[in-house]
Amino acid sequence: MRGIVWDGERLIVTDALDVRAPREGEVKVRVLRTGLCHSDMNMMEIPGVQVPIVLGHEGAGVVAEVGPGVTQWQVGDAVMIGTQTPCGECRECRRGTPANCDINWGYVSDNPFTWEGQPTGKFANVSSFAGETVVKASQLYATGDLPPEQAALIGCAVSTGYCASCVLGEVREGDRVMVIGVGGIGVNAIQGAKLAGGTVLAVDMNPDKEEVARSFGADAFLVSQRGESAQDLARRMREAFAPIDVVVECCGAPSAIEASLLAVKRGGRVVLIGMAAFGSTAALPLDKVVSGCEIVAVMAGGARPERDYPELIRLAQQGRLEIASQITRVWPLAEVEDAMEALRTGQVTRAVLDHTR
Repeated sequence: MRGIVWDGERLIVTDALDVRAPREGEVKVRVLRTGLCHSDMNMMEIPGVQVPIVLGHEGAGVVAEVGPGVTQWQVGDAVMIGTQTPCGECRECRRGTPANCDINWGYVSDNPFTWEGQPTGKFANVSSFAGETVVKASQLYATGDLPPEQAALIGCAVSTGYCASCVLGEVREGDRVMVIGVGGIGVNAIQGAKLAGGTVLAVDMNPDKEEVARSFGADAFLVSQRGESAQDLARRMREAFAPIDVVVECCGAPSAIEASLLAVKRGGRVVLIGMAAFGSTAALPLDKVVSGCEIVAVMAGGARPERDYPELIRLAQQGRLEIASQITRVWPLAEVEDAMEALRTGQVTRAVLDHTR
């Protein structure tokens, strides 16, 4: 089977990757498209990650094989793969906080991959860099006629950004929303805020992102300056857009997080969803926080797959949620390094790999 393996030093496109058959409650999916995400790159930089490993967590394709006890899926069904599968039975699930479920991330009983005969790790319970992957049946969602390159992004970029605004941010009609970072997460945070009735200021270091931000619904745009202090950036944010009811911080830079806390209005909400570098820290302005500021951070934007993924698929099929134009380019699998570099340098909103070429 063809796929991509991270061996701790480089990404290797290989035909020597194997995946076992699905077991009870599991499904094998033939992956057609996979999105690239900064989370994949972060896994390549975090010390101590099990290697070799198959990365990738934005995947869509078709059901290739069903395991014992699986009745809801048939071979050939078009599906997207979600990372989250709360058990529904533990204390956290019963309390209504499934994001804290101990086995929330789709745990499969063992790593189903081998590469050149050696056990190979699985990432985010998806590993969509593989031509085929084994997942829990409950991780799959029917995508119908939605193109697989669009369906793949719903599992992370689309759901995380949208839910960061609509679930964690609780954006309401008339709210003034600031979205920092106009990438794959940010454009969906903009769309979510607009669909909820908000007015949006987008912020990014790259002035070329203004056209992108406005195309997804941003009403205004502000360029942040490299090396600018959090205090100066927050002042310019307030001058441009106050009062700021909700901030959705999508870039993970400590200075942007600090500026978010300083810029939001008293009683406002700051959603931290950007992937920060391993070991990074940010200062907390206690006088601002204790006088009234809600800080929210939940993996995947607080998305509940069973509730949110089908709704996002419907919105995309109805044309109310724009996904196609988020995809800057689709690369052949063998060009993964070029696609990663484009993502790393901010040349793309979303990069996608095509497993069929």
